[in-house]
Amino acid sequence: SPNEGATNASGFTALPGGGRYNDGTFDYIGDNGIWWSSTEGSTSYALGWYLNYNNYNLTYNNSSKVDGFSVRCVRD
Repeated sequence: SPNEGATNASGFTALPGGGRYNDGTFDYIGDNGIWWSSTEGSTSYALGWYLNYNNYNLTYNNSSKVDGFSVRCVRD
């Protein structure tokens, strides 16, 4: 709930693990899943992908590399 129509057709079970800020505090646990992208914005920033538990939109943002997000490993 509220995303009861989800099918997991992609096979990627995106759990809302939240993120960690550079000061050591955590936020969005249970609300958002946030994952790093391999795309760099600069030496200090990279793209972070955001998925909210109650919204089907996947969004991205330039995020500071000192923050802590989840990482998804994909075998080639």
